[in-house]
Amino acid sequence: MAEYAQHSTRLPQRNAIKFIWRPAILALISGAADLALAVHHPVAPAIVTAMVLVCWAAFGAWPHLWLLLLPALLPVIGLAPWTGWITFEEQDILILAAAVSGYTRMAWQWQTNRQIDPLRHPPHGRPVLVWLLVALFALSTAVSMFRGFADAGGFSFGWFQGYHEPMNSVRLAKSFFEALLLVPLWQAAVRQNPERAQNLLSQGLMLGLATAALSTVWERAAFTDLLNFSSDYRTTGLFWEMHVGGAALDGFLALTVPFALREFLLARTPARWSAAAIVLMLAVYACLTTFSRGVYLAIPVGTSVFLGLYAWQKKQRSPATTRRPEETGTAIHLITTLLLVAGFGMGAAWVFQSSGYRGMAALLGTVALMLPLAQVLRGFNFSQWLRGVVLSTAGILLAGTMAWLLPKGAYLAWGSAAVLTVAMLLLLRQCIKPSPLSGPLAFASFAATVAGVALVANHWGETAGWRHAAPVLLVLLGVCVAAGSSRRPLWPDSLRWQATTAGLMGVVAAVIGIFGGGSFMSDRFSTGGQDFSVRLAHWQLGRDMLRTPADWLLGKGSGRFPANYFLTGNPQAHPGDYRLKQESGNTYLTLTGGLHANGWGEMFRVTQRVAEPGKQAIVTARVRAEKEVSLHFEVCEKHLLYNQGCVVRQTVVKGAPGVWQLVRLELRGDGASRGDWYAPRLLAFSMAMESRGGIADLDDLALTGADGRSLLANGNFSEGMAHWFFSSDRYHMPWHIKSMFMNVLFDQGLLGATLWGLLLAGALWRTSLGTARRHPLAPALAASLTAFAVVGLFDSLLDVPRLGWLFYLLLLLALTLRDPATWVMRANGIRLQPLAGYVSPSEHAGAQGQLA
Repeated sequence: MAEYAQHSTRLPQRNAIKFIWRPAILALISGAADLALAVHHPVAPAIVTAMVLVCWAAFGAWPHLWLLLLPALLPVIGLAPWTGWITFEEQDILILAAAVSGYTRMAWQWQTNRQIDPLRHPPHGRPVLVWLLVALFALSTAVSMFRGFADAGGFSFGWFQGYHEPMNSVRLAKSFFEALLLVPLWQAAVRQNPERAQNLLSQGLMLGLATAALSTVWERAAFTDLLNFSSDYRTTGLFWEMHVGGAALDGFLALTVPFALREFLLARTPARWSAAAIVLMLAVYACLTTFSRGVYLAIPVGTSVFLGLYAWQKKQRSPATTRRPEETGTAIHLITTLLLVAGFGMGAAWVFQSSGYRGMAALLGTVALMLPLAQVLRGFNFSQWLRGVVLSTAGILLAGTMAWLLPKGAYLAWGSAAVLTVAMLLLLRQCIKPSPLSGPLAFASFAATVAGVALVANHWGETAGWRHAAPVLLVLLGVCVAAGSSRRPLWPDSLRWQATTAGLMGVVAAVIGIFGGGSFMSDRFSTGGQDFSVRLAHWQLGRDMLRTPADWLLGKGSGRFPANYFLTGNPQAHPGDYRLKQESGNTYLTLTGGLHANGWGEMFRVTQRVAEPGKQAIVTARVRAEKEVSLHFEVCEKHLLYNQGCVVRQTVVKGAPGVWQLVRLELRGDGASRGDWYAPRLLAFSMAMESRGGIADLDDLALTGADGRSLLANGNFSEGMAHWFFSSDRYHMPWHIKSMFMNVLFDQGLLGATLWGLLLAGALWRTSLGTARRHPLAPALAASLTAFAVVGLFDSLLDVPRLGWLFYLLLLLALTLRDPATWVMRANGIRLQPLAGYVSPSEHAGAQGQLA
């Protein structure tokens, strides 16, 4: 190998200079843009600028850190409800920081070491067709952006423009170009250490899924209830882009769940396996509480794609002649898992009818304990079985006594028995010579746990509860005794298998709770046909907006659907809007009401995050209206779309053209509070136009709490829309075309849609059936893109810049992956033969040793 290292090719001086200047120019441009965004941050420019410098240093010291950090922070890095920024956001700053450090490091390395190692740059040549399609799509995206400027009446720059103005075209187009900007950095990371780059990206996406799922847990705990599935509250997480509806959270879950599955299956240590398992359980909860039919379809489809491709790769890596004996029973283990999960599902559904969540949770815990107990019971002799039966009788009587004598004794009895069972199982697993009574005591405590399920069912559902639970528990005891009496294991003794099976049972229990514990999801499925008819009519309306041949070929322009809907859609469906205007150097806000029915949830609101005002608050403002209008003011417990716990007041403003009127209102109500310390609620001040089609100018807004504090910032709009945000809580159709494919067609025309479809189809082909199917990331990438496409059938996901960036990044990675098992390296007559399956660094080192 040392001899081979001498054959590294050195770049000619002219080419070296050319290669150096490319990354240097990109670094300079990225740095200038990064600093410009940082110093113009609406809320904390000094802090953000300092953080940019820290990120430059961090990404410079650890050049692959962005692979972990960017996906992990994506769900929480958008602060638009606090800043008022829509076109730009904090993620753009972080992406540019990674580009600055990455390209600076690249230029420095090429300057100091102008040579390319043929082993790190296998002479495949570039996939010319792929990069041609990418270049053409980049051109289509740029054309779409400029057509968007033209459709908006010409380009004008603004930090706080909304969805109807030209900067919205920049907002959406930048996603693809930011993803393209990072592809060379990914390729550099792969050349340096492919396994590390793959693992960091996969782990970063799993961490991103964790942060998104935790945000949904906080949201449900703060604003509804973790187990309240009857409310029509649909989880949004911290994706502010859902302030006018949409499916940002849905799309992110679809993109990231396959990578968490990958980490779960590839984890080598108990800690990493446990972390991945916890993330997956949180993700299941997040998926279910979206109440999204698209998610309910996309996640199973994506999971199936991943497991199928993963199984194929595993089979390719382990031919039948070299397979370990324990791998031959995989099919049997799968059947066993399905039977156990299906059996639990039937039992849980039966128990849930009368015992609710508590009875089903107790049953789940008991079944989970049965799985490792079977291994203990298989070692029993007759004497141990007899002792176990005697001790079980005593344990059951003790559990019944606790339930009878103590308040909520049923729960205490089940919990005590379960804890004792776990303790005995751990003792038996860790001790070399356990006590002869340890096994029988474990069985007895398990029997008491089974009895505890009946007691919990009786406590919750009374007679009907234990009658429903009794047959299920008898079957459970029968299965346990049969598994303990069998000479051969009925299921694997592996703790990972048992934990995975118990986790799948937990998923089934959650699904039963969603559909059985509330009517909202059932109602949504029952109206599926009607909703599809509405979507179809909406798509046809978007299609009809493409009126000229240029519109059909090149599209209306990036991000132009909301504006075109407002101007050419159904006049009776126009939403409300706002505009910043100036008059004699004074900036004020013009607020308009929608022409549709303006109910509580349909009003267009301009909002600002505020501190707790108490049960009374005073609003003052200067208002000007040409015609009489009704204005609405409130402070509510609100995240994005749903209000509760409000102080509210409406007022009528008389028409007086050209005259500013002073309005002073006292808001009253039940009060808006922060809630519990562990799940604090967000509070928002909102103002809306109640009059259909009403128009009013507002300025010098102030909100005073019950303690006399001033709670509003930038009430005179002198800083533009800094600190201000807006929402349309339940009226969403004007803001989205509701299909990712229709969205690309509308924005970029037939040409752009064709290129986009070719890129997506090419990525899916390469990672599932094509040349990259052996790559370690191929199953997760194929599953991720497939699930995202399924969600995108009924939602326009690419109008969310954060989501669009991640989708395009994964798409470009899928298009540029190279099969590590089939490349052939030639260097001065030296040939490296293909290796079977994935080449890990250790295997690669072994091949290098053979080569030397």
